Amino acid sequence: MSKAVELFVGARALMSFGPAVVVELGRHGVTVKDAVGDNHFVRADQLTVTGFGDEGLDAIHLSLQPWWSSLTPTMRAEVHLKREVVLEILTAYRDGHPLMARDGEPFHPFGEGFGVSLSKRIEAMARQLTFEYSVDRMRVRRLLAGEVVKNSVAPNTIRGWIKAFKRDGLRGLVDGRKTKGRQGFEVIDPRFVRIVDEELAGFDGTRSKVSIVEIERRVLVRLKQEGIDDIDLPQRITQQYLSMRFAALGHTTKQHKSSTLRRNSSRSNYPATHPGHFAVDVTRCDNLVWDDVYERVYSVEIITIISVPSRVVVACRVVPQSANALEIALALYDAIRPFSMVVEDTTIDDFRWCGIPASLDLGDNPVTAHASRVRTSREVTGRHVKPGIWPISMRADNGKIFLSDSLLALLRDWNVDLMPSRPGRPIDNNIVERWHDSLQAAYQSFRNGAGFKGRAVHERGRFVGWVGFEPLRSWRELQQHLHRHTAIAYHRNRHGGVKIPGVEDGNFTPLERHDMLHTITGRLLVPQHPDLIFSLLPEKWLTPGNGGVAFRGLTYDGDILDEIRGVRPGTYRAQDAKVPFHYDPRDRSRLWHRSRHDDRIYELQWRDAHLVEAPLTDVVVQRARQLIRDRGGNRVVSRRNVTREIIAAITELSAAPTDEEWRSKLIRAGMRHDQALIDHAEADAARALIDTAADVTPPSLRPGASLAEDDPIADAAETTTQIDFDSAFPDYDSEAI
Repeated sequence: MSKAVELFVGARALMSFGPAVVVELGRHGVTVKDAVGDNHFVRADQLTVTGFGDEGLDAIHLSLQPWWSSLTPTMRAEVHLKREVVLEILTAYRDGHPLMARDGEPFHPFGEGFGVSLSKRIEAMARQLTFEYSVDRMRVRRLLAGEVVKNSVAPNTIRGWIKAFKRDGLRGLVDGRKTKGRQGFEVIDPRFVRIVDEELAGFDGTRSKVSIVEIERRVLVRLKQEGIDDIDLPQRITQQYLSMRFAALGHTTKQHKSSTLRRNSSRSNYPATHPGHFAVDVTRCDNLVWDDVYERVYSVEIITIISVPSRVVVACRVVPQSANALEIALALYDAIRPFSMVVEDTTIDDFRWCGIPASLDLGDNPVTAHASRVRTSREVTGRHVKPGIWPISMRADNGKIFLSDSLLALLRDWNVDLMPSRPGRPIDNNIVERWHDSLQAAYQSFRNGAGFKGRAVHERGRFVGWVGFEPLRSWRELQQHLHRHTAIAYHRNRHGGVKIPGVEDGNFTPLERHDMLHTITGRLLVPQHPDLIFSLLPEKWLTPGNGGVAFRGLTYDGDILDEIRGVRPGTYRAQDAKVPFHYDPRDRSRLWHRSRHDDRIYELQWRDAHLVEAPLTDVVVQRARQLIRDRGGNRVVSRRNVTREIIAAITELSAAPTDEEWRSKLIRAGMRHDQALIDHAEADAARALIDTAADVTPPSLRPGASLAEDDPIADAAETTTQIDFDSAFPDYDSEAI
């Protein structure tokens, strides 16, 4: 009752039905008496103390605010005049109550106490107002100036005031012609505004869109449920308010979500200056691709990693649906490797790993050569370089593939900070989300729109995915096209997100921004190692035997087993004699072991790999083992035929995929297997180049050669092996990398 304590018995309160007198002060409110003698209890929080009167403290009911305050002083004075006229005719008192009687009231013939009819009272009041107007010098001046058309009041005018007051209270006494086009939303009752805000707050993208008529119905129901029956809702202004708020939500549920996220979005860009600040995301490709083996179309996804400060796309991989954590790690593997693409006339090459001749990492003896330089010229023909950058941080959403234990362990090993977006806030990763929109140009230009299905169902053509209607391409061709689009179109075009302080009107490309940051960060070249891919693969501890090493029913063998077979317990780990092996879930036909003697990777092949032509991935092997269990298990056959049983199961699964779900899994497994072959072929070619380079001995390190005192190689000759790359740079594009 913070407001009511300032009132007193006899204080005047302006209510929606007219003036009233406070007759009782209560704990939670006050009791007021209206002009006809009825008592009304008013809560304390519904009254606002104001000094609008000359005598004592007056209060105004909350239902009149902010409408009453929005009226001009002239309009409020006019309302008071009409209210006094109406109340004196009806009650004989200008303020409507004997407790507020003025000197000499009541006057004849007003009020019911004199026995005069209502019409006679109205006529008498019309004559009185006309007389008052005639002696009012200010009104006479306005009449002479043309501001007032007539200086008299007709009885019908007063009769209209009485009807309007009985119908709408004080609001009915306001001339609508004077408020038309002038009132703003501030005149709307705040309780109505509050309920509208609460109803519209639920439309955050999780609820379906409804009509504005339904929104208005829900608001009116809420007003009734909360017992708010003294509210006045001007139709025009409330409809305008609802229409404005409804339009601000947007036309679709996606726009509803964007409007909600905009309330707590950042107000400034992340102050990243090192190109190693990455943003990563996965999106569904808008092109369908073709599988030649099973002759059907399927969808793929695209993993993109972007350098935040430079906007350079450092990795772009096409993967099957439902990308996993290993494929995210392989995208990081692409991000730290420099690639080059050669354009000659009408021939465009795909990205090739060009980091090996630039820098070599041989463990304790790193070998480095020239620094890679990106191409910032405007010529299309020639070599286009995608720089390799070591990550410092990585922005990602809260998908389970980004928060998986294996990826988090890799980021910890590489000292990379993972910065996940806030749950349900995709705009935290807005840079890579905006890149997804830029991909539309690449989708539509892929083989003249081959397999392009649009961004939504309403954009999809009738014959999309029909081989007879349009030629479809493989995922490998799609990935090559995306690489060409990135190198030739995206990296060479101006980017609106690349802004330089002091040169705000300058247009710069992502590669130009990368070149500018190079002067700040210094050398960005990442030492390359051909065995780097194996640090991304999962590890399994196994026990080598005389017949090889067994892993999930398959037996692997290789020359490296002669080194690790029969090692003493504690050689690799303290508790047993097991040995660590790397395996690739995309290609189960091989295992790899890192030798503890020379720290190089050695391959072990599955003994019966030549008997199976199907892509041997984790999915295929697990399905084959499930098929064996359904047949009664391996116990029904002899132990020596277990491997033959697995081979037969794998062959059966790959040759006759009758189940649609299994057919889709097998297509995705084949795609992952093909990508694994490409990745490991690049690593094998890089390893072959290193083996060739290691056989070259620089003249300064040959036996018997003297080292000059000022020779920089002589300073590190005792600890570092250097390879001389000062000679002409070879054409490594011809190498099979």
